[in-house]
Amino acid sequence: MAISNQVRKALIALCAVLTLTAPAWSQAALPRFEPVAEGSAFPIEVSGARYQRGYLIVAQSDNPEDGLELRLPVIHIRAAEPHPGLAPVLFLPGGPGVGGLSAAQYPGAYLWSVERDFVILGRRGTQYAEPSLRCEAIGPALASAKPGAEARLETALQECRAALDAQGVRRDAYHSAASASDIDALRQVLGFEQWSLFALSYGTRLALTYARDYPERVQSMVLDSPLPHSARFDDAYPANLEQALRRVAQMCAAQTECDTAFPDLEARFFAAVEAAPRACEADQVCQRTLVNSVPLGSAADLARAPLLMDQATRMEGATSQSYGVSDFDWGVRLSVWCSEALPYAQRRNGPLPDSFAGIDSATFTPETCESWAVPPRPASEVAITTSDAPTLILAGELDALTPPAWGYDAARTLSRSRVIVLPGGFHTESTQWDGDGCAMSLAVRFFSSHDEMIADTSLAPCIEARAEPAFITR
Repeated sequence: MAISNQVRKALIALCAVLTLTAPAWSQAALPRFEPVAEGSAFPIEVSGARYQRGYLIVAQSDNPEDGLELRLPVIHIRAAEPHPGLAPVLFLPGGPGVGGLSAAQYPGAYLWSVERDFVILGRRGTQYAEPSLRCEAIGPALASAKPGAEARLETALQECRAALDAQGVRRDAYHSAASASDIDALRQVLGFEQWSLFALSYGTRLALTYARDYPERVQSMVLDSPLPHSARFDDAYPANLEQALRRVAQMCAAQTECDTAFPDLEARFFAAVEAAPRACEADQVCQRTLVNSVPLGSAADLARAPLLMDQATRMEGATSQSYGVSDFDWGVRLSVWCSEALPYAQRRNGPLPDSFAGIDSATFTPETCESWAVPPRPASEVAITTSDAPTLILAGELDALTPPAWGYDAARTLSRSRVIVLPGGFHTESTQWDGDGCAMSLAVRFFSSHDEMIADTSLAPCIEARAEPAFITR
């Protein structure tokens, strides 16, 4: 059928309009990546030919009434000597509520960046993301033990909620499944087929979430200090801490000098804890005071631990250690924990009456989560991950936050995995920069030859070379 001149002209005009507007349409498409030129402002100062900086732009949620777009900072470090077939490594730090962009300033610490691209994503809601759910006033209010602390916390929560509401922030859009979706959006816009994942603490739960929801997109994983979906931190921490302290006393008993200086340390320390008042009155030494007087987070802490345990048996120097206020992005931490952790823990019903030393390990109390007002995530989002992606699980022997048992729990449904427990190790051993570097060397080796490491069940040389703790005995 012949087309009239009028219709032909209309079609030509329409094609012209489409041609003119196509770039604008593609620019508005989501997800997208907006590069930042070298010399332009960016949260972390990095420069050089290997660095690509920019922002991942994603929708805050799939709610049609939600028009807010998120700008998530990205640093892509290109491999110095790229090896074909090796997927880029994506860094997933802990938290929830940690951005982790500073890792880009020290690529030499992550030796896989020689042969693999290394990518750091500032997760949604974290410090340098737009918007940020930093809510700085919440941290000091949570840490305060002064009179009126509860009222100050509620004020901080209210002020943070109001500020976020004014920006169009939906607090229920910040959770692990949403961050996993962001990770896959980043993969798409950067043009990668797969990721390898290097994850710490909460980042391991996010890695397991991604491996469960996007199984074909994971080439391999290194999980340092795993927090699997089966773990209930708010219920388990007191018992995990007790186990770590008992292990320290047993390590002391195995060394003649330490055992001579502090005989029967395990029995004496735990007897003292049991004999102390369970309830902590003002300026009174109680069970929790004795336990918290023995920090366990580094080699220096371990060296002093038997001495501090011995002092605690005589009520000498038994004061809780001061750790200051953690540098979390508190709004993100609240949204994640109150929607997918506390709702599935026994602690949601109130303090655990039989916890070790009366320790209440709730990351946030039910009252605080009620004030934050985010609904529970569905059970499918906290389902255990089954995966055949090659996975190395690293656990610190003395890690009371994410104990070795949780690494073995995670491995049960990871068919190509290996668990390595670092003797005398602590939480996120690969970041113990003043240590022997054993955990990081294992991670680097795994990313280069995962099949070989999974098949090799012998002790790694760096583990065999680890010396016994040098305990301070006076």
